Amino acid sequence: MKTIIGAAVGMILFVVFGLLPTFRFGSHLVLFFIHKTTGKPVEPDAGARVCILAGALFCIVSGAVASLVLGALLGSLVLL
Repeated sequence: MKTIIGAAVGMILFVVFGLLPTFRFGSHLVLFFIHKTTGKPVEPDAGARVCILAGALFCIVSGAVASLVLGALLGSLVLL
């Protein structure tokens, strides 16, 4: 039960404080990667938009998973 409470707190904190930064970080990371890979400015075509969306979703999901796991771990340790 303690781990569930910790995971819920971690998820709430992620939604409040982490959702927008992970979305922006994922978008900028993909733009930076495409620019460094091609060596040209990124054109706003459909392929680039799909890559940006995929990178943003990947960062959001990985940030949520990290928040859940760390919240559950801290909940089980702190709520002894």
